[in-house]
Amino acid sequence: MYNDVRQASEVHREVRKFVQRIAQPGIRLFDMCEQLEQCTRNLIEERGLQAGVAFPTGCSLDWVAAHWTPNSGDKTVLQYGDVCKVDFGTHVNGRIIDSAWTVHFDPQFDLLAEAARESTNAGIRAAGIDVRLGDIGAACQEVMESYEVEIGGKTFPVKSVR
Repeated sequence: MYNDVRQASEVHREVRKFVQRIAQPGIRLFDMCEQLEQCTRNLIEERGLQAGVAFPTGCSLDWVAAHWTPNSGDKTVLQYGDVCKVDFGTHVNGRIIDSAWTVHFDPQFDLLAEAARESTNAGIRAAGIDVRLGDIGAACQEVMESYEVEIGGKTFPVKSVR
């Protein structure tokens, strides 16, 4: 079991590094997802239900919180002013490695990305044996909502998704 998790994790790490290089303004989201999934298939040596892509890649833009994937023929292009959440997973023998991260290019979104990163770190610190999920979520929400961001000259409080 540990070797399965290690293999899925290492492939996930390598694919994530690859996608962080190609996720640039001007790439079609469909093409980015296709390249991500093909890289996963190649590195994990896809074997049907034994190893491969864990689920369709999500690349949600701006106000879409999560779980959006472009269909074939979709012409949506990643733009300089976009905030894109990339979510993908690998699996080996049912052991799934999954993570998501945010891609942005415009520095006005730096504080928003910091809020998400620090909120995640707070959740990790709060996690442990016998900790209720609601308590972890509360720790994340407290940090997330302590931030404000200025976008287009207007200040907005950062809110957690419910």
